[in-house]
Amino acid sequence: MLERGRERFDIFCAPCHSETGDGDGMIVRRGFPRPLSFHSDRLRQASDAYLYLAISEGYGAMSAYAGHIAADDRRAIVGYIRALQLSQNAKLADVPPEARRRLERAP
Repeated sequence: MLERGRERFDIFCAPCHSETGDGDGMIVRRGFPRPLSFHSDRLRQASDAYLYLAISEGYGAMSAYAGHIAADDRRAIVGYIRALQLSQNAKLADVPPEARRRLERAP
């Protein structure tokens, strides 16, 4: 499901939100208004239902995508956004012990 969410995110969301979700996609770099970063406190604390509704009905300058993205894919995108948020705000303590040991040994 996360892989499908990533694929759909890269197609529909990354042009504005960027592949990392920071709001600096290629459309923004060409002058379109910058969307809020998914890593902002506001969107990290937003409910999954809020994100799903924003994708479905649009928000601000963002168009509604309900007619372009299937409901299951919108849910997958929300899951992927959550994974992006975790990846950008993780602490070493969040990493499983074995993986943490490998990271600590890395040059």
